[in-house]
Amino acid sequence: MEFFSLGKQLHSWVIRSGLASDVFVGCTLVDMYAKSAAVENSRKIFNTMLRHNVMSWTALISGYVQSRQEQEAIKLFCNMLHGHVTPNCFTFSSVLKACASLPDFGIGKQLHGQTIKLGLSTINCVGNSLINMYARSGTMECARKAFNILFEKNLISYNTAADANAKALDSDESFNHEVEHTGVGASPFTYACLLSGAACIGTIVKGEQIHALIVKSGFGTNLCINNALISMYSKCGNKEAALQVFNDMGYRNVITWTSIISGFAKHGFATKALELFYEMLEIGVKPNEVTYIAVLSACSHVGLIDEAWKHFNSMHYNHSISPRMEHYACMVDLLGRSGLLLEAIEFINSMPFDADALVWRTFLGSCRVHRNTKLGEHAAKKILEREPHDPATYILLSNLYASEGRWDDVAALRKSMKQKKLIKETGYSWIEVDNQVHKFHVGDTSHPQARKIYDELDELALKIKNLGYIPNTDFVLHDVEDEQKEQYLFQHSEKIAVAYALISTPKPKPIRVFKNLRVCGDCHTAIKYISIVTGREIVVRDANRFHHIKDGKCSCNDYW
Repeated sequence: MEFFSLGKQLHSWVIRSGLASDVFVGCTLVDMYAKSAAVENSRKIFNTMLRHNVMSWTALISGYVQSRQEQEAIKLFCNMLHGHVTPNCFTFSSVLKACASLPDFGIGKQLHGQTIKLGLSTINCVGNSLINMYARSGTMECARKAFNILFEKNLISYNTAADANAKALDSDESFNHEVEHTGVGASPFTYACLLSGAACIGTIVKGEQIHALIVKSGFGTNLCINNALISMYSKCGNKEAALQVFNDMGYRNVITWTSIISGFAKHGFATKALELFYEMLEIGVKPNEVTYIAVLSACSHVGLIDEAWKHFNSMHYNHSISPRMEHYACMVDLLGRSGLLLEAIEFINSMPFDADALVWRTFLGSCRVHRNTKLGEHAAKKILEREPHDPATYILLSNLYASEGRWDDVAALRKSMKQKKLIKETGYSWIEVDNQVHKFHVGDTSHPQARKIYDELDELALKIKNLGYIPNTDFVLHDVEDEQKEQYLFQHSEKIAVAYALISTPKPKPIRVFKNLRVCGDCHTAIKYISIVTGREIVVRDANRFHHIKDGKCSCNDYW
């Protein structure tokens, strides 16, 4: 924010000096405002320029992509072509990122064809965007081809490919084999990249295999790799293994400490996270901005309000760290989770800079949990002012209306989303069994053992109801009869994944389920009952945190 203010002052000086009409200066200003999330200002400068070159077009297109206005970015790209300006590799890299967010990948395929004609498809920045785009569409074969034709693969290329496999929940053995046996693959950074891919998917078996290969390759003491191992084991649900790696390390830096603190925070063990933080301070390791995000998150997950305020204030006074947007979002999350919605909005209004969509979206989520429609509508308005094409805001507000039975308002929001061609992110859960990832959507019947899975669900429903489970139909966002709502609840992806694990894994083994969105409240309750009737420990990783469920109790203490 400080540098952006300086940039605006320089802009004023440029105008006074009569340099505003210079093409190079104009391009630089367009780029500055675009990178500062002020794309409307960037557009105004672009419109006043007498001449446009590929740099000015690319800067503005990139700005719209960064602000998640993908349709506008593609429209600008078309205008650029009509103006007979030839795009370069950076232009294609940006516009392909925009295409990756569209429901229809037809435009992206056309652009891929143009990159081939212009000889740009083998350049890393273009190829990496192509890999990401095809992975987002689920066409991993095309992603693999885009990777294969790269002229000179670098770390980013391998990282993008590993991330693509992770997003597609695809453990590509041939890709891993290639990385392990290439010159780039011998790099510690590439092993860290592979560990990141295993962490994203949650494939702990794959992570353990990579760990064994790391030791065999002589990188077992490498700091970067050990930091990645801590992160991998934490994200795969094995906090004990993460702590073992941490304890075995001879040297630890701030990233090491931050990784282990963040791991325990996400698992809901705030006491251990804070204990590690104090130990870190005691031995003289200076925390950074990311460390404080982990500490504040730990406090937020268990409702330690006073402790969080102490650390939030100590950032500046003790360590000269100015709180960033993410730190404010953590505090809003903490206040919101605690039901202190008025205090949260007062805190937002007192921020030294305008709250971004992340902060308001966090607040909207709290309004949804505590069913405060008035404040929720206010938050949604603030988000849509900043990100008018964000489908998550419409979904959160729709869920809030549905929980109050305001079905006409729900229908109006869905109609608005349809008119604006906004697509809701599909929720799904997955589980690793016998080194294979099994993915499930709501009401999924595509699995070869679907019949056995649903038979298991029927039996579980009877058993947990006998224990006192009552389906919470508030989590069914359709205006249907209660009996049908109960049927919908037992078709949720996390319940399907748990049922599959129960029929596919031995009893002593913990069940680890992963979900791309926040776990449903009814599923959370049902899984607690399931842990009682089956005697199994069930670990669920959702978009926000881990839930360790055993004997009917969860590590989150029903606070998440």
